Amino acid sequence: MLIGVSVVFVFLILLVIITKLLSYVVLRYFPEKEKPAARPPAATAGKQDAEIAAAIAAAAAYTKR
Repeated sequence: MLIGVSVVFVFLILLVIITKLLSYVVLRYFPEKEKPAARPPAATAGKQDAEIAAAIAAAAAYTKR
């Protein structure tokens, strides 16, 4: 039983080390390119607000029944 627990413990330690190493290598040699944040146009923002308000009103009316 002690051998089995030791093998699992060593395997988990190796798994953590290999995962950290792989993460370092991937981030070092294949950096993620940053994309500029897209802003919705002002005209659609008002439309979205109206749709959200309508959905909230519908949900409130449904729960009051």
